[in-house]
Amino acid sequence: MIFEGMRVGVLPGDFTISADESGAADARLILSTAYNVLPIWLRIASDNLKAAKNASDSIGQKWGLDEGANRELLIAELESSLQVFVACGIALDALYDQLRPYAKISEEELERWRKNQTSRAAQIAEVARRVFRLNNELSTAFKRNISGIIKMRDDAVHPSLKLRNACTRPDIPVGVDWKFVAYRYSNSRTCFESTMQMLIYLYENKCGEPCVDEQLENVFKALLELGVVQLTSPAATSNSPIRGQVKFPHLRRRDGWMVTRCRRASQLAPRLRAVASSCPRTSADARGASAGRAAVSR
Repeated sequence: MIFEGMRVGVLPGDFTISADESGAADARLILSTAYNVLPIWLRIASDNLKAAKNASDSIGQKWGLDEGANRELLIAELESSLQVFVACGIALDALYDQLRPYAKISEEELERWRKNQTSRAAQIAEVARRVFRLNNELSTAFKRNISGIIKMRDDAVHPSLKLRNACTRPDIPVGVDWKFVAYRYSNSRTCFESTMQMLIYLYENKCGEPCVDEQLENVFKALLELGVVQLTSPAATSNSPIRGQVKFPHLRRRDGWMVTRCRRASQLAPRLRAVASSCPRTSADARGASAGRAAVSR
């Protein structure tokens, strides 16, 4: 079975034609494929973002005096938001692996990265910069976005049990663990939006390397088939499926989710940001939870 965006070909030796003793011809063909799962991770992020939105709405609508029910409301939002960050982080990792062969990185540079323990985020950003020849402003914007997403992904995948001050959030009257502040719907939405904006920028601004441009073309063909994006511009063609505006179908227009062609670094400015100031201290009514620093805020 063939899917949109899948590479299909025949490996050496997998197509043979022979003849038996009677002279009858016999042909054998083994088809080989390569399915890029990068779009799948983006669909996982998209699906969980929708679930996080529903969970966030439920917190505002159903928060009450039942502490057990309130805990379930928070866990539902956390569970979905965590998966958005993890899926987007994996998608960026996949992008790195697909761009790296064309980044002209020497073995000496790779060894230097290992020796200096260069962060994964910095490696991903550097590969994108080299392949797409990003200017300083764009390179900085990409690095900030990628660093924020990868850090949150790593904190989700490798969680620390170190004690940290609890935090408050504006939609509930109690103090909570910092993860319920950092991994909430508004931040997972920003994570997904930032990831998609960077990919759309790379798609719209071809690098000139045929293999890379074809890979990104296939990524967006797959995203269309998976229902992650929808076209709103009639200018699209079969050869260039994404043109003009790209709509994320499961989010309503009032949420501000309409991504257009990205031409300026300011459009890629990261919205995940660390908060330096402390949250105001909670009272005894907040079950004794003292408010600390919100790791990420929108």
